[in-house]
Amino acid sequence: MTRDERVEWASGVRVTTKETCLVLDPSRRGGFDRKTHRFISHAHADHTQCFSTPGPKYATKSTRMIYEGLHRRPIVDLKEIRVKDPVKLDDVEVTPINAGHMLGSIQFKIATPNKTLLYTGDLNCVDTLTTSRAENVECDMLLIEATFGKPYYIFPDREATYAKIVDWATQRAREGYIPTFHVYAAGKAQEIVRLFNIYTRLPVVASPVVSAANEAYNREGVKLSYEKSELINEENSSHQTPYVYVTTTSDSLVPEKSEKAVATGWALGYTTNRFASFPLSSHADFRQLVEFVRATKAKTVYVFTGFGDVFASYLQKKLEIDARALPSEIQKKLVEFKH
Repeated sequence: MTRDERVEWASGVRVTTKETCLVLDPSRRGGFDRKTHRFISHAHADHTQCFSTPGPKYATKSTRMIYEGLHRRPIVDLKEIRVKDPVKLDDVEVTPINAGHMLGSIQFKIATPNKTLLYTGDLNCVDTLTTSRAENVECDMLLIEATFGKPYYIFPDREATYAKIVDWATQRAREGYIPTFHVYAAGKAQEIVRLFNIYTRLPVVASPVVSAANEAYNREGVKLSYEKSELINEENSSHQTPYVYVTTTSDSLVPEKSEKAVATGWALGYTTNRFASFPLSSHADFRQLVEFVRATKAKTVYVFTGFGDVFASYLQKKLEIDARALPSEIQKKLVEFKH
């Protein structure tokens, strides 16, 4: 084994072998050789910086549709990939694995001549109304996100949270208010829309940016019933009946008599009385992360985002796994594979 095969942190995880160089979820737009293969795990903005730059890029069809719907421009040099359909790049094989985080989100299983690496991207380990839970695969080395990698973050049963959301919204509607959910435009918004489609008769109205992501979900077979907010006017009967409004976290243009709610895993730590909050997350909680690591049987684990130091320390002490937080410095070497 030579030093040609290595993994580094370079504004994203960079995997280099003798014949191939690829970067996973690069967090910057430029700075990469045009021959570098860029693999994108999902359509959230902090993972799609390179979509507007030239060079080979790989993502699922759903990720492309959501991104192009939100940004109203095509992705250049994109090669669509599918779950469980390996991509062969000289001496490396990359297999997309479902990540459960949002529509089209994937992990990457990377087989080099000497090792198998699994990069999770953002991860969700339970079924939701719009996604299936992340799949476990075995690997030698695991790079895992730990947004909620702290023992405090154990989420309640999802069905119980769904019930609380519906109860709150229907009560507000009976009182003459418009329950308004401020959530991520892609992923969480569609879960909220589908929740009210399935469990209530309340109409759903979506802001323009949420509607753009909804359209991608509908085209991919996740059926959502909603009206676009720009279609609501004085002549429209929706003004005369209760409805649920779904918009983004930063939107201040909301209907009159709006009652605000948020749905996020961070709600476990909220103490505000200014708005309703529900601990509904598209990320794995602490307990789910631990079980996911166990299932991979990885000998080495690198942890990124969130509570990286806390989670890595737990894995070291409780599971006796060689685990460490992924360094944040640009161009910082992680490891060289050896026999």
